[in-house]
Amino acid sequence: MNSVRYWTVASVIVALILLSPVVAFLMVISAELLIDVLTEAGTTPVCAVAIGAIEWVLFRRISSQPGPPVHSRLEQEPDEAAIAVPPI
Repeated sequence: MNSVRYWTVASVIVALILLSPVVAFLMVISAELLIDVLTEAGTTPVCAVAIGAIEWVLFRRISSQPGPPVHSRLEQEPDEAAIAVPPI
């Protein structure tokens, strides 16, 4: 119970719990800002929903394409000493 890993995980969880209202508040402010920008530009709600749907489809299409492997390293020959069982 006294390990560094336990305290790190616990502090990250507590920080996320304490910062979640701040993140929610910033999301509400950004949504209000987006709505204000759309109304100032003169777009209708139907047009804004259509734009959002098109962006969502494009984002899903782009993000679902397979990319290069994350760990692309050269294949190395296994070392016999690394495979051998160490003596007891």
